[in-house]
Amino acid sequence: MPAMNQTRIDAITGLRGMAALLVVYGHSVEWFSLPWENHFSGEIGVMIFFSLSGFLMAYLYLGKQFSALNVTEYAISRFSRIAPAYLVIVLLSLFIYTKIDPHFVYDISAKNILRHLLFSGNVSVFWSITPEVEFYFLFVLVWAAASRYVNRLDILGLVFLALCCMILLSYRASFPGTFIGSKLHYFLFGVIAGIIRSKIRSDRQGPKSLTVLHALLIASTVLMLGGWLSLPFASNNDFYSSIMTAIFGALLVFSLSFSSALGAVVFENKFIVLCGECSFSIYLLHMPVIYLVHKLHPEPLQLIFLLPFTVFVLLSSWLNFQLIEKPGARFIKSVGIVFKRTVIPLFALASNSRSVTTEREIR
Repeated sequence: MPAMNQTRIDAITGLRGMAALLVVYGHSVEWFSLPWENHFSGEIGVMIFFSLSGFLMAYLYLGKQFSALNVTEYAISRFSRIAPAYLVIVLLSLFIYTKIDPHFVYDISAKNILRHLLFSGNVSVFWSITPEVEFYFLFVLVWAAASRYVNRLDILGLVFLALCCMILLSYRASFPGTFIGSKLHYFLFGVIAGIIRSKIRSDRQGPKSLTVLHALLIASTVLMLGGWLSLPFASNNDFYSSIMTAIFGALLVFSLSFSSALGAVVFENKFIVLCGECSFSIYLLHMPVIYLVHKLHPEPLQLIFLLPFTVFVLLSSWLNFQLIEKPGARFIKSVGIVFKRTVIPLFALASNSRSVTTEREIR
């Protein structure tokens, strides 16, 4: 059985680690002389990240009351998850690019630093952080509308959001990749999967049938990565705009939230779970590591160097996770606790004051 509670599913963490490794491989093929082609491995990895975000947000929060306290906890949790590593690497990249190496892979300068500090940049892998953060804001609206429907049977908010989403989905291929409208289908199908999963209390859904399902999904993914399963995509733009890939990503995440013997072996082993815990650092640091290796050895590296290169990426990511991500998250959460104790009660007092005034006016 996987370690599973309301905030942690090991197989999902392992899937995140697998997604990070797929992105690393997708970019490594371009820099190294590897014997295998890149059949949308990076795109599949990013697809999983987006689907996971939608799934986890719905699974963790839609069942909670929409309140100032819960929204604040949500914001602190999201900010503490991405801000420490992201901001440190952005600022370090600014220093390297402007002071040390004008050819650095993350070309962050005075011209675009503000965009990146506001989580809206588009340099290299940072482009995918932008729709991710935009989704965090959108989810608050989804949460508010869903809560309003549950508590008051007021469907207006959900109808309005559904209409807006339909419009965005209709024009998703026309939007820039950094705008959430172009990736909205990944998040939405992930949200749907998270809502359905949150309603299923039992984790025992037929181990044998789940093993078969997991085997089919894993086999399908391997076939896509190997190029043996023909995909109707000529470019990554076609891939990202496809509804089919969004459904597949949501199904993959949803199915792995249940336990099976095969899922445990592939996605719950210690190595891949550790990769999942360090996945954000892996995602942010693998391109600078690739750049450094290529700078030291301009000729394409052979397959024999793939293992030490991967170890270097994972080691640097683990160090970043331990020294930057975890301490930074603890600091942000400690500041958040002070904020919740001092500021949030003021909202409650203001709300109570308005309620008393309204009662007096009625009388």
